[in-house]
Amino acid sequence: MSSRKLITFLLALSGNILLPLFPSTAHSAATVDPQLQREILSIEVRENIRVVYQVNRDEWKGGVGKALAYLKRLSEAYDGLEVPQDERHISAVFHGKAGYWMLTDEAYNAHTNTPAGNPNKTIIRELTAMGVSIELCAQTMKSQGWKAEDVLPDVKIVIGAYPRIIDLQLQGYAYIKF
Repeated sequence: MSSRKLITFLLALSGNILLPLFPSTAHSAATVDPQLQREILSIEVRENIRVVYQVNRDEWKGGVGKALAYLKRLSEAYDGLEVPQDERHISAVFHGKAGYWMLTDEAYNAHTNTPAGNPNKTIIRELTAMGVSIELCAQTMKSQGWKAEDVLPDVKIVIGAYPRIIDLQLQGYAYIKF
């Protein structure tokens, strides 16, 4: 991917927040982008990156759950920065209104009263292949009457969203709310 495409992609990803854009051997180095005519800061930490997303809003983008789309962009950004997959520890904990995104086609259809199947299943498979841990709150499952067989096979079930998020934060994970 060219530097220009990477910058455009990451700016679209980050909205008003500039994410690190260029790999650098001198971690605190900055690069001047000719198109933006501004200095772009790179990232300093390239190992043991820990992030937990809390996802409970039912927002969509590009035909999939918005948080899933942003998780994929984050993973691709780290790929572009040449941060090894084994140095990234990204967990996404789904609960509440976004919980149904984790369902099999049959359970999704029953929950949404549609015959189309779950449009999120492919991106969930892609994310887990990229090393992202996709997790569903057991309490959300219980409140909705979902069983383990209703959940996509790539999705991990956690005892509860809040205990899981707190546990990860206490392990040093950065917290992002969706």
